Amino acid sequence: MKENLTIIFVSYFSEKKIIKYIERLDNKYKIIIIDNANDHFLEKNLKKLQNIEIITNKKNIGFGSATNQALRKLKTKYALHLDIDTNISLSSIDTMIKTADKIQDFAILAPKIFNHKYSNKSYIKKNYFENTHLMNFVEGCCLFFKVNEIEEIGYFDENFFLYYEETDLVKRLTDKNKKVILLDNISIEHEGRASVDTKYNDQIEVNRNWHYMWSKFYYHKKHFGYIIAFFKIAKSFFSSGLKSVFFSITGNKSKKDKYSARFSGCLNSILLKKSWYRPKL
Repeated sequence: MKENLTIIFVSYFSEKKIIKYIERLDNKYKIIIIDNANDHFLEKNLKKLQNIEIITNKKNIGFGSATNQALRKLKTKYALHLDIDTNISLSSIDTMIKTADKIQDFAILAPKIFNHKYSNKSYIKKNYFENTHLMNFVEGCCLFFKVNEIEEIGYFDENFFLYYEETDLVKRLTDKNKKVILLDNISIEHEGRASVDTKYNDQIEVNRNWHYMWSKFYYHKKHFGYIIAFFKIAKSFFSSGLKSVFFSITGNKSKKDKYSARFSGCLNSILLKKSWYRPKL
């Protein structure tokens, strides 16, 4: 039933894309939007619509923390997080609700991502249930939660600002024998790296490179220890340091900024500093 579902969006200078998405959803579901840009554009343009709640943060708190804000407020049995650069049909959302009601014993359902290749390591058990596979990893762009199961393990780890937060969440769930299920009969498109207005591309690219390296180290340290985490990023640490120097000398600013960000993300994680970098927008 539609009344059992709330859809969650996290927005960061994504207003035009969100408005188009909401128009396509045609007011059929409850929606919570977490606005991490603090520009009040969404409040001005969507406040008159029914079934929509907008939470505006004074600063960018990251994907996991923002999603947690919504999850903690929910009164529905299920929640569906959607990245703004995904494309999912209304019939697919309804199929997810029906599947959730049928299976019951799950923490996360996830659709197949069109053109994404799933490695054998991602599967715990293939053909677990009709049109489903039991997984130890799913892409985070579209996640259908059974809310009480996510609440039991403490939601997303808010130390992550960007990247690896869904990987960490899935591992914590599967470590507790909670089920993460891939749905064979639903496929969605994910554009990737297209949720933020393109005029901010340079700063967003720097931000992504910094946080990818920081989060990669933090995730592996958290679950497998410091030494394994260091070896996971060692090659990137040394190569990005050399490349940042090289591109500084050759005058290629965009590549220098990219590799400097990667090096800084590695260094800060190795030194056990918090995930402090934020895009300068």
